[in-house]
Amino acid sequence: MAFGLRQAAILTGLALALGAFSVPVQAAPIPNGEVRLQEGGYVRVTAIGLPPLGVTERSGAREVARQNAMALAQRRLLAAVLDLPVGPGKPTVRDRLEAKPKARERLRDLIARARVTGQELADGSAEVTLELPYSGPGGLAEFFAVLSP
Repeated sequence: MAFGLRQAAILTGLALALGAFSVPVQAAPIPNGEVRLQEGGYVRVTAIGLPPLGVTERSGAREVARQNAMALAQRRLLAAVLDLPVGPGKPTVRDRLEAKPKARERLRDLIARARVTGQELADGSAEVTLELPYSGPGGLAEFFAVLSP
């Protein structure tokens, strides 16, 4: 009987080591969004923009609300990316940018190219979601490589 239990333990250990019983990776919540950093992952944030008071033209108010939401979402996305850990020792993107100021322009471009989804809400406000992919061309992994020492 002991041989059977030992054999089962060895097989279970091998299966775990080889990833046969993979645990689904959860997205970590951040203020106003979530982060999932691995292959196929992303950083996603959401913001709501309000229309200006006193504007009677509905289409103009909608556009201003969308612009407000976009600006807030970009600030939130930048804040989320700056706080991400990069490499061994867990320095953050913010720490690495101090040592590599030329990478700031690359980060600015990365934020500007984030995937945008949005919707108009019933009260005239607008919701914008920005998402940066982790992998692939123009993804965070590529940007992290630029930050490497």
